Amino acid sequence: MERKKQRSLVSGQYYNEKDFLIGRTVSLGGFKFMLTSSDEYTEKYMQDNGDVFPEASFKTIINKIKAPAKNYPDLQSYAIDLLKMFDKNNNKLIDFDEFTTGLRNMNINITNHEQHALMKIFDHNGDGQISMEEFYNTLALEF
Repeated sequence: MERKKQRSLVSGQYYNEKDFLIGRTVSLGGFKFMLTSSDEYTEKYMQDNGDVFPEASFKTIINKIKAPAKNYPDLQSYAIDLLKMFDKNNNKLIDFDEFTTGLRNMNINITNHEQHALMKIFDHNGDGQISMEEFYNTLALEF
């Protein structure tokens, strides 16, 4: 396949940068590709350009999570309730599945790209799980 602009089979328009978010499918050269990850440079670029990539914007994603906090007296109470609600196996850690299921149960709909970005934002040590400390500290940055 030669290097040139490619058209989307769905829209008929040329692909642009917004079409390459995690979870999206693109058709190139007659083949369909589902985008499952990106490199750190690309993720940083998307986060830094939240106006173009709202799904990668830290503030946009966190605002979805913190919206229900207005019904709580303080951040700590909200964070503790969320952790209890998300932590189905009661190990004081939230894994990727627990996190996304918990958000869906709260009617917080997020894209695959937002799910990926959230885990990178909340999982400070990169172990694939979010501890109470990581969860609280991340929320506290924005409150």
